[in-house]
Amino acid sequence: MKGIMNKIKIVLAYKSFPMTMAHYFRRPLESREDVELFTVGEHYGQWIPWNGGMNIPMKYPNQVDLPLPRGMDRPAWEVVKGRLPWKPDLVLNVDANFHFSTKPNAPYYVVATDPHCLSDWYVPVRKIADKFFNMQGTPYIQPGDVWLPYAFDPTAHYLVDTVSKEYDCSIIGLHYPQRDEWVRRLREKGVTVNYRIGDIFDEYREENNRAWIGLNWSSLQDVTARVFEIMAMRMVPVLNRLPGLDELGFGDGRHYLGFSTMDEAVEKVMWAKANPEFAKQIALEAYQYVHNKNMTYKNRVNQIIDEFRKG
Repeated sequence: MKGIMNKIKIVLAYKSFPMTMAHYFRRPLESREDVELFTVGEHYGQWIPWNGGMNIPMKYPNQVDLPLPRGMDRPAWEVVKGRLPWKPDLVLNVDANFHFSTKPNAPYYVVATDPHCLSDWYVPVRKIADKFFNMQGTPYIQPGDVWLPYAFDPTAHYLVDTVSKEYDCSIIGLHYPQRDEWVRRLREKGVTVNYRIGDIFDEYREENNRAWIGLNWSSLQDVTARVFEIMAMRMVPVLNRLPGLDELGFGDGRHYLGFSTMDEAVEKVMWAKANPEFAKQIALEAYQYVHNKNMTYKNRVNQIIDEFRKG
């Protein structure tokens, strides 16, 4: 009974899609013996807004304890308060276009997952948050923010030796113009690229593991989650140079192959193909680095709980 009494009662709030950054926070929270969790969010069932909208198979059921209707992306806390099983010790909001418009009656921690494209969205919630965790550093960090970089989930992002390498490169995600052009130019040079959208969790891992080079081009200078994921899957990272990579300790030519132009982006992939042993050593260095530095979502959750316990 004493252990139960000491549990931290946490409300986890987020926009409830089948695939959202919040799931990577929810998993380690659910596994903690010192946490009692209640989830709430604007609920979308199995639908996700990628590529004009798509339905995700029930293999990945999307559920929250308190589902709110679509369109309710800035509810007042009072809408939720009376429907909780207990008074929370902490309200943790993983905010990708969902937050409360009034301050909860508990410490309110906000994790901003998308400051690169939702900067105006975060203006009002910054004013009422007790702590504001920013998942992107330079150039999006603001005074008073706590930097909480993206990470990887070791249960979802790992090397699979049993998957055969059918492609040279992989990039799975939104199809931006510069990514389209990069893939087109690589294919013209005979490079095989697995370029997809809509794969999540197991399928995402399997599709990436069908290639040995991981591509990423950040359009807004943000160090994306894909950076950590392809490193954790021990793929050769080919990334555009970003100030945040330096701040995280990643070295160009050691942990990734960096580029600044389209020509250089193509050139670095061609170099990796011509020098596979050297390129795979870079992949190994990156893999070891993200593991040794414990760049996991479990550790990010630990950081949040540590901040809470410090008061």
